[in-house]
Amino acid sequence: MSLSGTSGRPAWLPLQSQSRVDQDPLLPTHEFSPSVENEEDYEIERFSEKKESWRQRLWRYKWYSLVVPLSLLALVLLGSRRASKPSQPEREKPPHPTTLPNLAASPHTKIDLLLSSQSSTLAQATSRYRLRNGREPPPNFSQWFDYAREHSCLIDEYHQIAQDFEPFYQLAKEDPEYFKRMLSKASDIVHANGLGMTTGAFENGAFKYTDFHGVMYTNSWPRTFGRLAPFMPNMSLVLNSRDEPRVLFNHRKILPDMKHQALVETDPHPFHHSPTPTDQYFRDEMGCLIPNAPKGFTDPGNNSSAFMLYSSSTEFTTSLYPVLSVTKISPCFSDLVVPSEFYYSDSEFAAFYAYKDNVDWRKKEEKLYWRGSSTGGHIYNDNYHHFPRFKLVDISRTERGGPLMDVALSAFHDYLCGAGCDARVLMEKYGAVRAGTEVKRPREEVYKYKYLMDVDGNSFSGRYIGLLKSGSLVFKSTVFTEFFSQWLVPFEHYIPVLPDLSDLLDKIEWAKNNDAEARAIQKAGKEFAERVLTDGQMDCYFALAMLEWGRLQAMAEAAEEARVKTDKGKSKGEGEALD
Repeated sequence: MSLSGTSGRPAWLPLQSQSRVDQDPLLPTHEFSPSVENEEDYEIERFSEKKESWRQRLWRYKWYSLVVPLSLLALVLLGSRRASKPSQPEREKPPHPTTLPNLAASPHTKIDLLLSSQSSTLAQATSRYRLRNGREPPPNFSQWFDYAREHSCLIDEYHQIAQDFEPFYQLAKEDPEYFKRMLSKASDIVHANGLGMTTGAFENGAFKYTDFHGVMYTNSWPRTFGRLAPFMPNMSLVLNSRDEPRVLFNHRKILPDMKHQALVETDPHPFHHSPTPTDQYFRDEMGCLIPNAPKGFTDPGNNSSAFMLYSSSTEFTTSLYPVLSVTKISPCFSDLVVPSEFYYSDSEFAAFYAYKDNVDWRKKEEKLYWRGSSTGGHIYNDNYHHFPRFKLVDISRTERGGPLMDVALSAFHDYLCGAGCDARVLMEKYGAVRAGTEVKRPREEVYKYKYLMDVDGNSFSGRYIGLLKSGSLVFKSTVFTEFFSQWLVPFEHYIPVLPDLSDLLDKIEWAKNNDAEARAIQKAGKEFAERVLTDGQMDCYFALAMLEWGRLQAMAEAAEEARVKTDKGKSKGEGEALD
């Protein structure tokens, strides 16, 4: 039996309340409170009286003359009894249920709770850091804390940084100079060859590049680092400017000699591994298998990732080198993840929207929208059928997918068309034009649709945060880890989709049949992106990661200096003994 009318609203809900629900579906609908106007009418009806006669008024006043003295006498007797008893501490009454925060009432509530739960003092932040990481915070943590407070950043929620750097801290216990040695080797490789990476250094509160290789973010990183330089210790950096991760070392592989493998540096050609295609190399040689499903029995997701099948760029290392990258695939890669310049609002790579979403949710088209180019990986024979962007279009052309989706390839990249690939045939098949000749569509077009798709390209999708900030619900499919991956919660901030997209149509239909729930997820994602994933928050993340890097480098340099001093002392002592 249905309790809702044809509009999908509860049939028992008064029309005036229905309009409130439409305006804000997160308002509680399990009970009805009359509007202010109705409440006033209700009160007037309850307490309206006919005109009293003078006898009625006189009788009422006589009744008061008896009640008032008796009430005063009762208060005096009660006070005397209380005075004779020892005073008891007054118990605090629990708050009335209506005064408690209603988690369903507003998307603000959970974020308010998250922000209010962060450390409010340096001592508290230090204590929590010590508990979570088993060591003291890095040098200059107090300056970072002040910066984080000033920019309304999270203080304690940096588990991704802790996970990324933990292998290097563990190796430092067995080989204190490891970090410095690997940093120096990586820097030498970059100085000589570039390979899509660059090196830089913080010195005396300023940042500078230390090689001549221009990269994609050459103009962007100095702007970001300039804001953080005043509290950065002196250190050298290795920065990966490519979309793809580079450190193909699985430190989570449960083998008794994994730590030993890291210490002996088994890769004779670091950053020069360029398998073509990458599928067999990842799967068979490196044992890199990623799950397609997050729970239960699962097939590997390798066949659903263009990067895993035939990466658009390669040049990996199989030893554990310290490299700052914008993404990685866990646990196969061990790059140290930092925010991408694509997400900064003041970056040249930012997805700029000319105006905010001005389309009412109820007027948006109930379809999944996506436009994008053929990036992802090199096309080899018919492997493109497994690439998520091509597969997305294929699904939209099915009898079931057609009514639910509005997706298309907007451009085709010839440079990704390899052996067995006919660019002309594929462009005709998918209705795409050659990249660089396509008509640029305004980004604001996404506002017309209730549901937006975000899917991997060459690696991560740089449009994700921008889509979350729109007024539409984001469906996200990815195999990559980014700096915010542990913060955004599936089914709370976005709708997760499996890498092979096999559950996509089911989830679009769910959203159509559960509009209020879909709207709640959209609002929560938008609120989180706007209030948490800010430029300031990205600075805070970047800065804390670099403070960890700086400490590891300083520890290794101190160990090296101590060893050199000891070696000199031994040499001097041996010389004296020979004399």
